[in-house]
Amino acid sequence: MLNAEKKIAKSEGVDLPVLKVYMAGRISGDNIELCLGWRKQIVKHYENHKGKGAYPISFLCPLNSGEASSVDKQGLTSSIPPNLIYDKDLLSVKTSDVIVANMEDYFEESIKDELNLDTVDLNTIDKRDLIQATFNLQEAIKNRRENIGTVMEVAWALLLQKPVILIVPERRKEIFEKHPFTRRASVIVSSVDELLNGKYLELLYKSIASAIY
Repeated sequence: MLNAEKKIAKSEGVDLPVLKVYMAGRISGDNIELCLGWRKQIVKHYENHKGKGAYPISFLCPLNSGEASSVDKQGLTSSIPPNLIYDKDLLSVKTSDVIVANMEDYFEESIKDELNLDTVDLNTIDKRDLIQATFNLQEAIKNRRENIGTVMEVAWALLLQKPVILIVPERRKEIFEKHPFTRRASVIVSSVDELLNGKYLELLYKSIASAIY
């Protein structure tokens, strides 16, 4: 990226390196806005960084391929052939410098919708409705889809010795911090805000940028 105004080492302009960041995370039709939301938040934060224009980060996202509108409820199929999804995501991880992986599976959101708890009065609920709600909960738990693709992408990244930042809900953070595999992540945060406030991507960018003294 040519920036003729940037003065580094007394030069009249320098090609700045660009950090490629792959944003891994759940993709499912039943929560597609949530799946897109956290990615959009990160991109927006860096598109005009501190009022000085775009920060030199290129964000890679599996949804760049346009499958957001065609992915099924559980995120198992879309308009893209399955093997091509595997190949393009592997290519993205290989190409990236850093992987940010959101491990949220939105399970609680699905449970809330399934049980419709907002409209239930526990003092007057019919016994049959309570039994049905229990069956619904059992079915939801049995059919829970873990973030299989995200876990595999994290494994690829670790194998390729790339920095990995995990976003893990606070309620599950201790598990990820203690597990022998996921504790290997560069840093584990509990939210996108914590990631942005910690300036971890800026820190990693500076590791490949020219020094200014």
